Amino acid sequence: MSITWYDGIVVGVDGSAESLAALAWAARAADLHEARLTVVATYGVPITQDPGIGGLIGEMRDHAYRAAEAARTWLAEHRPGEQDVEVVVMSGDAAYELSRRSRTCGLVVVGRRGLGKFDRMVLGSTSSALAATAPGAVAVVPAGAAPGDPRRIRVGVDRDDEPDVLGAAFAEAAARDCALEVLHVTDNDAISAALPEMDPVAASWREAAKADLADRVARWSEKYPQVACTIVMRRGDPASVLRYGLTPDDLVVVGGRRHQPLIGRMLRSVPDALLRSAPCPVVVVHAHHDAHR
Repeated sequence: MSITWYDGIVVGVDGSAESLAALAWAARAADLHEARLTVVATYGVPITQDPGIGGLIGEMRDHAYRAAEAARTWLAEHRPGEQDVEVVVMSGDAAYELSRRSRTCGLVVVGRRGLGKFDRMVLGSTSSALAATAPGAVAVVPAGAAPGDPRRIRVGVDRDDEPDVLGAAFAEAAARDCALEVLHVTDNDAISAALPEMDPVAASWREAAKADLADRVARWSEKYPQVACTIVMRRGDPASVLRYGLTPDDLVVVGGRRHQPLIGRMLRSVPDALLRSAPCPVVVVHAHHDAHR
């Protein structure tokens, strides 16, 4: 994955207000990182051989073309100039097609509709399915996220995260000229979670974790000296700690590993929980280990 997205940004649109918000976020990211922007609108093709299905397919195709045209209109009004943009209308499942494109682009962006408590817990969506299965980085922009650049970027890091997680956060903070908060939840490992708060062994373990994190952060700070960065250590449930205090004006960056959408929802992975409840955009940077490809 390119942590500066130079190999392109793809955004999925369906004509909804949420997808136009995702388009605006993606266009801003493409401008900041001088990346090619591709807008994709999809329509499903049912497998059934029912003779009346042709009309339904035509309606879905027309809807996709209207969504693509709405995206062109928005870009013409809000992003004038000679920026490199491609608009594509294609048949297929949105999550699958966007996931496939994430193999060859730097970032895929989608919107997220507001969901009720029950929906967040059990229902699937294009955004959650895409974030769970895409091999590349995914940004999910929820309904109600503030337009424009964030006031703060919060990146959740673990001791075994790949460098791209911190790198992506630093690159975004530098491009968007905002503060960066590096957050590590100490109880995210078995040893720390099993020890009492005041136990000297626990204190030693957490100090070692903080020193290791400070060293990793220092290396990125040398590359991005303009980024104001703070390191925060917290105990607790990782998803709850990462979500605490977030506003629509923030941006969250987390690491992820590919898995099937149903497994991710059942196990309540940290990225999945954030995608369903964070009030701000969330960027999931996937680790590219062979075991997860």
